[in-house]
Amino acid sequence: MDAIGTLQRKKLLRVDEAAQILNVSRWTVYRWVEAGRLGGTRLGVGSLRIFSDTVTALIDLHCVGVTAATPAEHTVIPISTKQRDLKHRYAGGERDRDGHPVAV
Repeated sequence: MDAIGTLQRKKLLRVDEAAQILNVSRWTVYRWVEAGRLGGTRLGVGSLRIFSDTVTALIDLHCVGVTAATPAEHTVIPISTKQRDLKHRYAGGERDRDGHPVAV
């Protein structure tokens, strides 16, 4: 399935799915969650899931223009709004027992 379809269909992504969509390694996804660039949740011991809306927000945050390949229904959210939302949702907060950020 294509990346946009996966993002629209699923609210939670496995680490490897998020890594594939972002074209980075699994370890980069783990580092970004720990740094607060991506939001995630632990469903159990060793089971991290990434919120698809944070993957979309990260992509939109670094978007430098609209291309012909961009779907017509894609809306560009102002960067300041996304930064504010992500900061308030993930930056201050709670951490699980391993010290990883948890969405509140």
